[in-house]
Amino acid sequence: MHGLNPILGKASHVKVLRVLHRAKEKLSGREIQRRSGLSNRATMLALEELAQRRVLRAEITSVHYFYEPNPKNFLWTKSLRPALDAEELFWDDLRKLVRRSVKPVPEAAMVTGRLAREDDAEEGVIDLHLLYEGGRQRLQAYRCLERLREKVDQRYALDLSVTFMDMRNMDDPEFQVLWKRIAREGVLLFGKLP
Repeated sequence: MHGLNPILGKASHVKVLRVLHRAKEKLSGREIQRRSGLSNRATMLALEELAQRRVLRAEITSVHYFYEPNPKNFLWTKSLRPALDAEELFWDDLRKLVRRSVKPVPEAAMVTGRLAREDDAEEGVIDLHLLYEGGRQRLQAYRCLERLREKVDQRYALDLSVTFMDMRNMDDPEFQVLWKRIAREGVLLFGKLP
């Protein structure tokens, strides 16, 4: 029996496990490399070590190795899969937290930045953008900012950067760059974008 340290001790292992957890079928090493964004060497070393520890099963064909999580592995079924399942619920949990904590509730809430792009960064920051109909609502919501920051820090151990936006000022040049970033990489937590 191996502990979690050798399995989760490297970022490449976690990325490979995340890709295979999301996949509905067996994947080749090349496809895992493409989806994870890792180098070929890092992917192959991670796959080899995870297969040796029996966390992954490897199926060998005449041309490729295909990998999938090993459902008979104790650590996969009891800790790794539940942890990855919980990670998938992050955006829904954040949506609920914003709705409960920010009053008045914004028309829409979006997130951009490294977390939205699924970049693995040591320093996680939630770049939250809240859209309101008018300035009065924005000012009222601003009072909730410190409480929201504390809740995000306690729940996720992440920093929070918030932009309060007004529908009447959406066409201002200062917001055009932000709207392009939201369109490119944003995660819509709730609401509709105009």
